[in-house]
Amino acid sequence: MYLERVEIVGFRGINRLSLMLNDNVILIGENAWGKSSLLDALTLLFSPSDELYQFKPHDFHYPLGDESAKQEHLQIVLTFSARKVDSPSLPQFHNLLPLWVKDNNGRLHILYRLEGELLADGSVTTSRTFLDATGHPMILDNVDELAKEMVRLHPVLRLRDARFNRRLRQGTLFPEPENIELTQQLSKLSRELECSPQKLSNKDLQLGLQAIHALLKHYFAAQGAKEIEDSSRIKNDKYRENSQVWQSLNYLNQLISEPESRNMRLILLGVFSTLLQTKGAKNLDAHAVPLLLIEDPESRLHPIMLSAAWGLLSNLPLQKITTTNSGDLLALAPLESVYRLVRQSNKVAAYRIDAGELSVQERRRISFHIRLNRASSLFARSWLLVEGETEVWLLTELARQCGYHFETEGIKVIEFAQSGLKPLLKYASRMGIEWHVLVDGDDAGKKYAETVRSFLNNAPDGVRDRLTQLPALDMENFMYREGFSDVYHQAAGLPANIHMPMRKVIRKAIQHSSKPDLAIEVAERAGSLGTESVPPLLKRMFSKILWLARGRAN
Repeated sequence: MYLERVEIVGFRGINRLSLMLNDNVILIGENAWGKSSLLDALTLLFSPSDELYQFKPHDFHYPLGDESAKQEHLQIVLTFSARKVDSPSLPQFHNLLPLWVKDNNGRLHILYRLEGELLADGSVTTSRTFLDATGHPMILDNVDELAKEMVRLHPVLRLRDARFNRRLRQGTLFPEPENIELTQQLSKLSRELECSPQKLSNKDLQLGLQAIHALLKHYFAAQGAKEIEDSSRIKNDKYRENSQVWQSLNYLNQLISEPESRNMRLILLGVFSTLLQTKGAKNLDAHAVPLLLIEDPESRLHPIMLSAAWGLLSNLPLQKITTTNSGDLLALAPLESVYRLVRQSNKVAAYRIDAGELSVQERRRISFHIRLNRASSLFARSWLLVEGETEVWLLTELARQCGYHFETEGIKVIEFAQSGLKPLLKYASRMGIEWHVLVDGDDAGKKYAETVRSFLNNAPDGVRDRLTQLPALDMENFMYREGFSDVYHQAAGLPANIHMPMRKVIRKAIQHSSKPDLAIEVAERAGSLGTESVPPLLKRMFSKILWLARGRAN
């Protein structure tokens, strides 16, 4: 089974959150927008332990800066789903048979609800229930034992940056005698890696990698042998899954056997040694299928090493939830894996693109234009979409001169002519990213403007806030008319007082220079003249995009 849905009300930094999960989730979002609170909830409730977690007073949500308004009730509802229709009949799930319920499509789920109450005297009560298909509590005599069974079969492992290793109590995944020596060796190497990696010899590294390989191999072997299949179809499915597992291990072997790969070995050793440590002293059950939480894997990894390590982690046959602030990592992930959390006034909203929501052409354009080349744009609060490179150079600098720093405001200027405008509008809207479009006044610009109006269903307020159209053929013609003609004359090698059509002057200037260079020169001239030289139309547009970005931040 796997965790399909998480619903949280009133837990720590989350006032309300509903999140659908798949096998490989990558969470992005600003600080204090709920990522850590989500991971904390899963870690506290499902870390291997002899005792079930009891909520504490600091687990209850309160508005930022106003602890006196702390909520007195919290609730977490977790939906676990069966991967195969007959998986509940497998022996390891025998104790959970009373908990499975069918939805309208005949799919099997377990609905597990935890609630906390903060009492007037400061004490906290914790209650657990399993729900039926209608959402009502089941009448069960052994709820706590069933909850412990859920933790046993579906524990959470939290992979943190190596700097957090000291917070983890020492424990081993596999208590068998033949693995104790390997695990002790791994723990020693992990400490050496954190304190004095330069002292590790090649022999130490090789032994450490052998330890990691042995433990991973043991884990995968246990996973492969634990199920009893009755049909050839299930056996074939399992064979394909095992093939993928061993391909993952072969990939690991190939990477670490490369010559001159000492740095990569150090990094992979650190990543996997941390992976193989659990919080708490209780060992994992042989039938356990863990949920792996990975926090900011880029924090100690060079981008090249991040790519190698992420390739290995992605191939682990576990459900994974990863938090990141790295555009490099997002470029490695499928579009459907990226979930964007955004704090709103009454909830934390989760945005994502569902499989099949984009056409093949839209997917290709977004993948190339955003995911591969501008992945950092996914972290922005708002996009200013412009037709070409000239606007990217010019507007960023003019906004700075007006006191608007796009980077710190979470605004990203993106040219759209290469990818088309509509896929970007669709993607930004589905990912919870605000946007504003600047278009030229030529025929192409008019078509782009119509695309925006159509996307907004011609709503007057929406069009006013989302669209700016230049009253000129393009940005060069606009800035020429707005008092910067001498820049273009100078770039064209022409006297300022010569009588020549504007189009010819601009064409000559572009021939002698380039559009980006002209944009830089115009920006520099505006800087010397002061903010009064910045066209009012652009100032109004800056105010609109800033309003959108700050509204999203608030």
